[in-house]
Amino acid sequence: MQFALHQTQRAVQLAAGVEAVPLTSAPVQRPADVDRSTSEFFNRLTRAALYAPVDGGGVPAIATTALDSARTMVAATAADPLRLAILPVELPLSVATLGAQEMLRVLYGWQILGSRAPEFIREISEVFLDGPVYLQLEYLKQLRRMQAQVRAVPGDGAAWLELGRYSMKCGMYHQAAAAFTTAAGFSLLRAEALYQRSVANYRSAEYADALRDAVESLALNPDQPRAAYWSWLAAGELGGYPADVPKARRIEMASGCGDTDLRYESVSAQIGLDKTGEGRGLAVFDYDGDGRLDVMVSAAGGCSLFHNNGDGTFTDVSVGSGLDTCVSSFAVAIGDYDGDGKPDVFVTRQGFLEGASVLYRNNGDGTFTDVTAAAGLTGWISTFAASWADYNCDGALDLFVGANLNGLFGRKVGDRLFRNNGDGTFTDVAERAGIVTPWPTIGAAWGDYDNDGFPDLFLSSSFGRSQLFHNNGDGTFTNVSRQAGIDSPCFGSVTFWCDYDGDGYLDLVQYVWCRHEDMLQSLRDGVGPADRALRIYHNNGNGTFTNVNRDLGVTECWGSMSGNAADLNNDGYFDLVLGNGGPQVVRGEPPVILQFDGRRFRNVTFTAGMPRFGKSHGAVIADLTGDGRPHILLGSGGFYPAEPMPVEVYRPIVRLGNYLNVRLVGTKSNRDAIGARLRITAGGRTQHHLVSGGSGFGCLPFEQHIGVGAATTIEALEIDWPSRTRQRIASPPINATIRNTEGEESIAVVRRG
Repeated sequence: MQFALHQTQRAVQLAAGVEAVPLTSAPVQRPADVDRSTSEFFNRLTRAALYAPVDGGGVPAIATTALDSARTMVAATAADPLRLAILPVELPLSVATLGAQEMLRVLYGWQILGSRAPEFIREISEVFLDGPVYLQLEYLKQLRRMQAQVRAVPGDGAAWLELGRYSMKCGMYHQAAAAFTTAAGFSLLRAEALYQRSVANYRSAEYADALRDAVESLALNPDQPRAAYWSWLAAGELGGYPADVPKARRIEMASGCGDTDLRYESVSAQIGLDKTGEGRGLAVFDYDGDGRLDVMVSAAGGCSLFHNNGDGTFTDVSVGSGLDTCVSSFAVAIGDYDGDGKPDVFVTRQGFLEGASVLYRNNGDGTFTDVTAAAGLTGWISTFAASWADYNCDGALDLFVGANLNGLFGRKVGDRLFRNNGDGTFTDVAERAGIVTPWPTIGAAWGDYDNDGFPDLFLSSSFGRSQLFHNNGDGTFTNVSRQAGIDSPCFGSVTFWCDYDGDGYLDLVQYVWCRHEDMLQSLRDGVGPADRALRIYHNNGNGTFTNVNRDLGVTECWGSMSGNAADLNNDGYFDLVLGNGGPQVVRGEPPVILQFDGRRFRNVTFTAGMPRFGKSHGAVIADLTGDGRPHILLGSGGFYPAEPMPVEVYRPIVRLGNYLNVRLVGTKSNRDAIGARLRITAGGRTQHHLVSGGSGFGCLPFEQHIGVGAATTIEALEIDWPSRTRQRIASPPINATIRNTEGEESIAVVRRG
């Protein structure tokens, strides 16, 4: 129905001679067309309805917002006589297509969550509606309206509760606690108000008060898992539950306690990577060509670049780099698009709201230049993740940019596939190549799943069905999602390919974002609701996939926003790192380590020394010091002004097992060797690695870290380059970092030990 309505609307536009042109920049004065006007109308109207009961506006405020929004809608078309002429016909069609889109999303939400879908959708809707308020710095105005309301009607307990919640979003924790104290005086609200106050007290480091409030809230409402979680967090900060807390109110968590030889220490402050901000994407790459891995972190206030000093520490070189002015940045994708040997940077903006992504060319002197317009990459879409790949195997990197959810009532626009023209410019070929999907794209991963030499594309949907596009090798793609068995609906997140079982076929890992209560159940019981855990699709070798996550011991659900795979303990098996959290101030959760032993994954998070609480974006694993110890890096921070957080870095205390780090330099292939496949034979086993940027939100270094366990020699390293040439290196050194250039028989040893 949605497709039919859209085609009818397009026919009306064509009949009137109205062209549908994609936006290339922000529509500053007014919405660019009727579709954007109707979306903005319903966004404003819903926002007014959300806040009117608690800021004193009531029905008059909603009516005023409706009238103002209607004027804006007409203004968007008044400047164009053709659009104004067809408005009486186009407007109903625009409303109908939007309604069909939203209904479809609601139906999928219900299919995934059942009767719990309304609560989940309400919470997510609040975040989307809050977004413009905070981005436009209007939250203090809203706060003053709420304060005026409770002064005018002090007996309105619900208004006091909402004032506390809003104050907490602004980071005003003591003011929030005071508002919750008043709300707790209303008997029907007491349990909820005490729970909320426990969060405010924990956030302001009043851990004893936080524990007391959470315990009392649980006494009033024992079926409140959120209060139980905050009591557990507060008790952890106090060194355990005090004796006066009844045993029935003490919470023990079953998750994260698996046996492991991994032990981590937090070193971000020690090494100079503890910059505080609303961290989003994170990338590890050698930006200046000195042979050492540097770090870049994107955030709301701009991107930060850290230079590796070579002694285990880093220096912030952001100011003057050209990257520091890239505000509202999200994911980071690294790729040498012009083949000059200097890695370039593509940054997406906003994530869930429209913005302009940016391409920065590396000048080779520590600075970067915005070449977005010159490269033909301008656009104004909601983008969470982007990824580089040479999809047509011509030796030049192409770029995929996914179109994500755009706010609550934002329209789904087309994904972008930018073909590299070889002259520093790109052409969007997505539609003609067959990359078309009605679902919002939050994650994208390139991988040659059928070993035909051409990278295929998997799109993880944040709200709907994920899609797998097979590369036909002629510049076009075929949607094979259903026959491949990977299109069941979920709240998808980031995704990547890796060969977890070493059979020579790339398997697919899709992270999933879950409800708060599902995460809490997983943390408490070690098992979450079925079908809501991250998905590991085993490649059957015949074009189909089987979801084997439960067979592999992956049964927990997390609010995964980022993550990647790497061999953390050098035993020759890929382990998984999950960066978790949620936009709500009341939600936090630990980053998770799932260690694989070749048969099953087990959660070893707390045993390994990782924290109990966080909001982790841009999870990346990298051997920062080149000594065989993969570090875990997390770009951390929340959605609201209340939650700036420092970058987190966790370093293994000791190295486990032997290893080999491999750096590839393409000549016929793209310079970064993205898409290359490596086979390593050591200790009687063969491993398979893929050179890629990881999951997109966390950009892995192209250097491949390969653990070989107790093996003391490596028999061979074989490389299948994207150019379809094959290279074999006999007996490469162990416990070393090597560099190999395509077509050269010799290798360079960059570092030993």
